[in-house]
Amino acid sequence: MSRRKTNRRSQHSTGKPAWGWFALGNIVGGFAVFLLLQYGIAGAGKGVGGGKPQMAKPAAEAPSQPRFDFYTLLKENEVSVPPPKVARPARHQAAPGSAQAAASASRQQVYILQAASFREAAEAERLRAQLTLANLDVKVESASDNRGTWHRVLVGPFSNRSRMAKARQVLAEHSLMPLVLKRPAK
Repeated sequence: MSRRKTNRRSQHSTGKPAWGWFALGNIVGGFAVFLLLQYGIAGAGKGVGGGKPQMAKPAAEAPSQPRFDFYTLLKENEVSVPPPKVARPARHQAAPGSAQAAASASRQQVYILQAASFREAAEAERLRAQLTLANLDVKVESASDNRGTWHRVLVGPFSNRSRMAKARQVLAEHSLMPLVLKRPAK
């Protein structure tokens, strides 16, 4: 009981070949494009060569350029803001661009780095000793509030930002992220 192997192509050979369908599709598509061009896409217009020639539209009916009215609208809606009425604090009478003005401005503010704050004074003293060995000017300052007494480890004061940046680098080497405080010079 052997089965005979039949060729599958011979069973399906009754259908049309693929190239025939391709050629038929191109012919139908080409005819549809020809009709659209001949009678216009809307179907209401006359053909390209037949019928009355259309007159050119007058210049008044031509589509106008876009108008940008916001230039004029913005000028109409402009609001003038009066200068503030708050008096500014008086400064030294030095000329604004002089070296004396820059020196007096730097004397007015100093930078202090707060390395850490602790509830226990012993922990603050331990960190102060560690940072003193790293050649930093360190002091411990105590402050009280409604939550209790805090002991803050402060590094500085620094008269300029470059010295403060060097101290921050040393504190970063000790795994500390200091706060930068600005205080008036004493």
